[in-house]
Amino acid sequence: MARFYTILAIIGVAVAFTEACTSSSGRTPSWDVSDNSEIYPTYDSDSGAVGVEYEIRFRRGADKMAERVFNLIDRVGDGCIDVSEWTSEGGSVINFAELLNAADQNGDEKISWDEFPKADKANKA
Repeated sequence: MARFYTILAIIGVAVAFTEACTSSSGRTPSWDVSDNSEIYPTYDSDSGAVGVEYEIRFRRGADKMAERVFNLIDRVGDGCIDVSEWTSEGGSVINFAELLNAADQNGDEKISWDEFPKADKANKA
């Protein structure tokens, strides 16, 4: 019976350690630093280097933020961003041309709300 309790205690400690070292992303071991970020250890087997990485996760509601940004830039309120609206917010003509090249599906030389997510991805690439 003592052996049973010992095994049960070991399992309990293992479960407690796993729960304590798991962040909301599910990565083990890792620790939530805030609601949208975590820290976790890393190891590079080629060099033997040990390190720490920090990850910031997007919060729910990022789409609403993108919509607010789109509406802020779309000063005319026609549902599209043109080059004059883009440059009035500090963007460059060259940058806008690159976004048009990547995201303007209908060739109207404007970024519509439907095209905006593609423009954002092109901007990050």
